[in-house]
Amino acid sequence: MQFDIPHIIVTAIILYSVIWGMQHISPFSEMSKGKRNGIQFIILFVLLFILNIIWPYGSGA
Repeated sequence: MQFDIPHIIVTAIILYSVIWGMQHISPFSEMSKGKRNGIQFIILFVLLFILNIIWPYGSGA
């Protein structure tokens, strides 16, 4: 099994920044937890989908 460390690092940065942003940006911090989690899931899904289309996991040489 091959690990693509740069891909893992970029994914972690995306996850951290979205989760941090959703908790600290005022329009999102005032939402209910369930609604915020739903929006957060959609944002993460779209961003990670785009990342994996542009840079597929394990595509390194």
